[in-house]
Amino acid sequence: MWFTKLFQTDERPLIVSFPKSGRTWLRVMLDDLGVTVQYSHDGTDHGRRKSLHSLNENKSRYKGRRTVLLVRDPRDTVVSGYFQVQKRHNIPVGSFSDFIRSDEHGIEKIIRFNTNWFLAVPRLPTVRCVQYEDIHRDTVGVLHSILEFLSVQVDDRALAKVADARTFQKMRSSEAKGDLGERYGAILLPSDVNDPESYKVRKGKIGGYRDYLSDDDVGYCDDLLLKSGYWAKLDKVFRQNGLNYQPIERSRIAV
Repeated sequence: MWFTKLFQTDERPLIVSFPKSGRTWLRVMLDDLGVTVQYSHDGTDHGRRKSLHSLNENKSRYKGRRTVLLVRDPRDTVVSGYFQVQKRHNIPVGSFSDFIRSDEHGIEKIIRFNTNWFLAVPRLPTVRCVQYEDIHRDTVGVLHSILEFLSVQVDDRALAKVADARTFQKMRSSEAKGDLGERYGAILLPSDVNDPESYKVRKGKIGGYRDYLSDDDVGYCDDLLLKSGYWAKLDKVFRQNGLNYQPIERSRIAV
Protein backbone atom coordinates (compact mmCIF):
# COMPACT_ATOMS: atom_id res chain seq x y z
CA MET A 1 0.00 0.00 0.00
CA TRP A 2 2.75 2.46 0.92
CA PHE A 3 4.53 1.70 -2.37
CA THR A 4 1.37 2.49 -4.34
CA LYS A 5 0.95 5.82 -2.55
CA LEU A 6 4.61 6.71 -3.08
CA PHE A 7 4.37 5.81 -6.76
CA GLN A 8 1.26 7.93 -7.24
CA THR A 9 2.73 11.00 -5.55
CA ASP A 10 6.12 10.92 -7.29
CA GLU A 11 5.95 13.21 -10.30
CA ARG A 12 9.42 12.53 -11.65
CA PRO A 13 9.49 11.01 -15.13
CA LEU A 14 10.42 7.33 -15.34
CA ILE A 15 12.83 5.22 -17.34
CA VAL A 16 11.57 1.61 -17.32
CA SER A 17 13.56 -1.33 -18.65
CA PHE A 18 14.43 -4.97 -18.13
CA PRO A 19 17.89 -5.24 -16.49
CA LYS A 20 20.86 -4.97 -18.86
CA SER A 21 18.98 -3.06 -21.55
CA GLY A 22 21.38 -0.11 -21.52
CA ARG A 23 19.88 1.86 -18.65
CA THR A 24 23.19 2.68 -16.95
CA TRP A 25 24.59 4.29 -20.09
CA LEU A 26 21.47 6.40 -20.56
CA ARG A 27 21.34 7.25 -16.87
CA VAL A 28 24.89 8.60 -16.77
CA MET A 29 24.26 10.81 -19.80
CA LEU A 30 21.00 12.16 -18.36
CA ASP A 31 22.72 12.79 -15.02
CA ASP A 32 25.48 14.68 -16.84
CA LEU A 33 22.75 16.85 -18.37
CA GLY A 34 21.17 17.51 -14.98
CA VAL A 35 17.93 15.68 -15.82
CA THR A 36 16.06 14.30 -12.80
CA VAL A 37 14.52 10.92 -13.58
CA GLN A 38 13.39 7.90 -11.60
CA TYR A 39 14.52 4.46 -12.79
CA SER A 40 12.65 1.17 -12.53
CA HIS A 41 13.03 -2.45 -13.64
CA ASP A 42 9.33 -2.90 -12.91
CA GLY A 43 9.93 -5.80 -10.54
CA THR A 44 12.47 -7.71 -12.62
CA ASP A 45 15.76 -7.02 -10.82
CA HIS A 46 17.90 -10.14 -11.20
CA GLY A 47 18.71 -10.25 -7.49
CA ARG A 48 15.03 -10.82 -6.67
CA ARG A 49 15.07 -14.11 -8.65
CA LYS A 50 11.39 -13.97 -9.51
CA SER A 51 9.87 -16.32 -12.07
CA LEU A 52 8.61 -15.07 -15.42
CA HIS A 53 5.16 -16.09 -14.20
CA SER A 54 5.31 -13.29 -11.60
CA LEU A 55 5.35 -10.54 -14.23
CA ASN A 56 2.55 -8.01 -13.89
CA GLU A 57 0.74 -7.39 -17.16
CA ASN A 58 -1.28 -4.51 -15.70
CA LYS A 59 0.47 -1.18 -16.33
CA SER A 60 -2.43 1.05 -15.26
CA ARG A 61 -0.34 2.48 -12.40
CA TYR A 62 1.80 4.19 -15.06
CA LYS A 63 -1.18 6.04 -16.52
CA GLY A 64 -0.48 9.77 -16.52
CA ARG A 65 3.18 9.26 -15.55
CA ARG A 66 5.62 10.44 -18.18
CA THR A 67 7.61 7.29 -18.90
CA VAL A 68 10.29 6.13 -21.34
CA LEU A 69 10.40 2.39 -22.04
CA LEU A 70 13.95 1.33 -22.95
CA VAL A 71 14.37 -1.98 -24.76
CA ARG A 72 17.27 -3.92 -26.25
CA ASP A 73 17.51 -7.04 -28.41
CA PRO A 74 16.53 -9.79 -25.91
CA ARG A 75 19.41 -11.98 -27.12
CA ASP A 76 21.98 -9.34 -26.19
CA THR A 77 20.06 -8.57 -23.00
CA VAL A 78 20.13 -12.17 -21.80
CA VAL A 79 23.86 -12.59 -22.48
CA SER A 80 24.67 -9.38 -20.62
CA GLY A 81 22.37 -10.55 -17.83
CA TYR A 82 24.35 -13.78 -17.54
CA PHE A 83 27.50 -11.88 -16.59
CA GLN A 84 25.58 -9.52 -14.30
CA VAL A 85 24.05 -12.40 -12.34
CA GLN A 86 27.15 -14.59 -12.26
CA LYS A 87 29.89 -12.03 -11.68
CA ARG A 88 28.15 -9.15 -9.91
CA HIS A 89 25.32 -10.81 -7.98
CA ASN A 90 27.44 -13.95 -7.42
CA ILE A 91 24.46 -16.20 -8.09
CA PRO A 92 25.32 -19.65 -9.53
CA VAL A 93 23.69 -19.81 -12.96
CA GLY A 94 25.27 -22.78 -14.73
CA SER A 95 26.00 -22.58 -18.44
CA PHE A 96 24.71 -20.11 -21.02
CA SER A 97 22.32 -22.83 -22.15
CA ASP A 98 20.96 -23.13 -18.61
CA PHE A 99 20.70 -19.38 -18.13
CA ILE A 100 18.82 -18.50 -21.30
CA ARG A 101 16.22 -21.16 -20.41
CA SER A 102 15.85 -20.02 -16.80
CA ASP A 103 12.41 -18.91 -15.63
CA GLU A 104 14.10 -16.35 -13.36
CA HIS A 105 16.54 -14.74 -15.80
CA GLY A 106 16.11 -16.23 -19.26
CA ILE A 107 15.07 -14.91 -22.62
CA GLU A 108 11.43 -15.94 -22.31
CA LYS A 109 11.12 -13.65 -19.29
CA ILE A 110 12.68 -10.76 -21.24
CA ILE A 111 10.36 -11.34 -24.19
CA ARG A 112 7.30 -11.49 -21.95
CA PHE A 113 8.33 -8.37 -20.00
CA ASN A 114 8.84 -6.31 -23.15
CA THR A 115 5.73 -7.58 -24.94
CA ASN A 116 3.59 -6.86 -21.88
CA TRP A 117 4.72 -3.28 -22.27
CA PHE A 118 4.25 -3.28 -26.05
CA LEU A 119 0.61 -4.28 -25.54
CA ALA A 120 0.07 -1.66 -22.82
CA VAL A 121 1.74 1.36 -24.45
CA PRO A 122 -1.10 2.20 -26.90
CA ARG A 123 -3.34 2.73 -23.85
CA LEU A 124 -0.76 4.93 -22.10
CA PRO A 125 -0.47 8.28 -23.91
CA THR A 126 2.36 9.48 -21.66
CA VAL A 127 4.71 6.61 -22.55
CA ARG A 128 7.33 6.63 -25.32
CA CYS A 129 9.73 3.90 -26.41
CA VAL A 130 13.46 3.93 -27.10
CA GLN A 131 15.72 1.23 -28.53
CA TYR A 132 19.18 0.74 -27.11
CA GLU A 133 20.34 0.17 -30.68
CA ASP A 134 19.05 3.62 -31.68
CA ILE A 135 21.07 5.22 -28.89
CA HIS A 136 24.16 3.66 -30.47
CA ARG A 137 23.10 4.81 -33.94
CA ASP A 138 22.23 8.41 -33.05
CA THR A 139 23.07 9.26 -29.45
CA VAL A 140 22.49 13.00 -29.78
CA GLY A 141 19.23 12.53 -31.66
CA VAL A 142 17.81 10.11 -29.10
CA LEU A 143 18.86 12.30 -26.18
CA HIS A 144 17.25 15.31 -27.87
CA SER A 145 14.00 13.39 -28.41
CA ILE A 146 13.90 12.12 -24.83
CA LEU A 147 14.46 15.61 -23.42
CA GLU A 148 11.85 17.07 -25.75
CA PHE A 149 9.37 14.44 -24.56
CA LEU A 150 10.24 15.28 -20.95
CA SER A 151 9.86 19.02 -21.69
CA VAL A 152 13.48 19.67 -20.73
CA GLN A 153 15.48 22.23 -22.68
CA VAL A 154 19.19 21.59 -23.16
CA ASP A 155 21.50 23.23 -25.67
CA ASP A 156 22.36 20.89 -28.56
CA ARG A 157 26.04 21.60 -28.02
CA ALA A 158 25.72 20.25 -24.48
CA LEU A 159 24.08 17.11 -25.86
CA ALA A 160 26.91 16.60 -28.33
CA LYS A 161 29.50 17.13 -25.61
CA VAL A 162 27.89 14.54 -23.32
CA ALA A 163 27.43 12.05 -26.15
CA ASP A 164 31.11 12.36 -27.05
CA ALA A 165 32.26 12.09 -23.43
CA ARG A 166 30.07 9.05 -22.71
CA THR A 167 30.74 6.73 -25.61
CA PHE A 168 30.64 3.13 -24.44
CA GLN A 169 34.41 2.87 -24.73
CA LYS A 170 34.97 5.99 -22.61
CA MET A 171 32.39 4.82 -20.07
CA ARG A 172 34.27 1.56 -19.68
CA SER A 173 37.56 3.41 -19.25
CA SER A 174 35.97 5.63 -16.58
CA GLU A 175 34.70 2.55 -14.73
CA ALA A 176 38.16 0.96 -14.83
CA LYS A 177 39.75 4.11 -13.38
CA GLY A 178 37.09 4.42 -10.69
CA ASP A 179 35.75 7.75 -11.94
CA LEU A 180 32.17 6.51 -12.14
CA GLY A 181 32.48 4.85 -8.76
CA GLU A 182 33.03 8.25 -7.17
CA ARG A 183 29.52 9.25 -8.27
CA TYR A 184 27.63 5.96 -8.15
CA GLY A 185 29.55 3.78 -5.72
CA ALA A 186 29.90 0.01 -6.20
CA ILE A 187 27.15 -0.02 -8.81
CA LEU A 188 29.65 1.35 -11.33
CA LEU A 189 32.82 -0.37 -10.22
CA PRO A 190 34.06 -3.68 -11.66
CA SER A 191 33.75 -6.68 -9.37
CA ASP A 192 37.25 -7.64 -10.50
CA VAL A 193 39.27 -5.02 -12.36
CA ASN A 194 41.23 -7.81 -14.07
CA ASP A 195 38.09 -9.58 -15.32
CA PRO A 196 36.58 -7.68 -18.26
CA GLU A 197 33.33 -9.63 -17.97
CA SER A 198 32.76 -8.36 -14.40
CA TYR A 199 32.42 -4.71 -15.43
CA LYS A 200 29.04 -3.01 -15.22
CA VAL A 201 29.85 -1.37 -18.55
CA ARG A 202 30.94 -4.53 -20.32
CA LYS A 203 30.86 -4.42 -24.13
CA GLY A 204 27.58 -2.98 -25.32
CA LYS A 205 28.05 -4.69 -28.67
CA ILE A 206 25.01 -4.93 -30.92
CA GLY A 207 24.61 -8.58 -31.88
CA GLY A 208 27.34 -9.59 -29.43
CA TYR A 209 25.28 -12.56 -28.26
CA ARG A 210 26.72 -14.48 -31.20
CA ASP A 211 30.13 -14.40 -29.50
CA TYR A 212 28.79 -16.44 -26.56
CA LEU A 213 25.81 -18.56 -27.58
CA SER A 214 26.04 -21.83 -29.48
CA ASP A 215 24.10 -22.30 -32.70
CA ASP A 216 21.56 -24.40 -30.80
CA ASP A 217 21.13 -21.67 -28.18
CA VAL A 218 20.73 -18.97 -30.82
CA GLY A 219 18.15 -21.17 -32.51
CA TYR A 220 16.28 -21.55 -29.21
CA CYS A 221 16.19 -17.77 -28.73
CA ASP A 222 15.20 -17.08 -32.32
CA ASP A 223 12.41 -19.66 -32.13
CA LEU A 224 10.91 -17.99 -29.05
CA LEU A 225 11.13 -14.56 -30.67
CA LEU A 226 9.42 -15.89 -33.80
CA LYS A 227 6.65 -17.76 -31.99
CA SER A 228 5.87 -14.76 -29.78
CA GLY A 229 5.70 -12.39 -32.75
CA TYR A 230 8.17 -10.22 -30.86
CA TRP A 231 9.66 -8.20 -33.71
CA ALA A 232 6.27 -7.43 -35.29
CA LYS A 233 4.91 -6.25 -31.93
CA LEU A 234 8.00 -4.09 -31.34
CA ASP A 235 7.77 -2.56 -34.81
CA LYS A 236 4.08 -1.76 -34.45
CA VAL A 237 4.37 0.03 -31.12
CA PHE A 238 7.64 1.78 -31.99
CA ARG A 239 6.29 3.16 -35.25
CA GLN A 240 3.52 4.81 -33.25
CA ASN A 241 5.27 5.61 -29.98
CA GLY A 242 9.02 5.32 -30.61
CA LEU A 243 11.60 8.08 -30.31
CA ASN A 244 14.11 8.20 -33.20
CA TYR A 245 13.06 4.69 -34.17
CA GLN A 246 14.78 2.94 -37.04
CA PRO A 247 13.83 -0.67 -37.89
CA ILE A 248 16.77 -3.07 -37.67
CA GLU A 249 17.66 -5.96 -39.94
CA ARG A 250 17.78 -8.62 -37.25
CA SER A 251 20.09 -10.93 -39.15
CA ARG A 252 22.79 -8.35 -39.69
CA ILE A 253 26.38 -8.92 -38.61
CA ALA A 254 27.29 -7.81 -35.10
CA VAL A 255 28.85 -4.35 -34.79
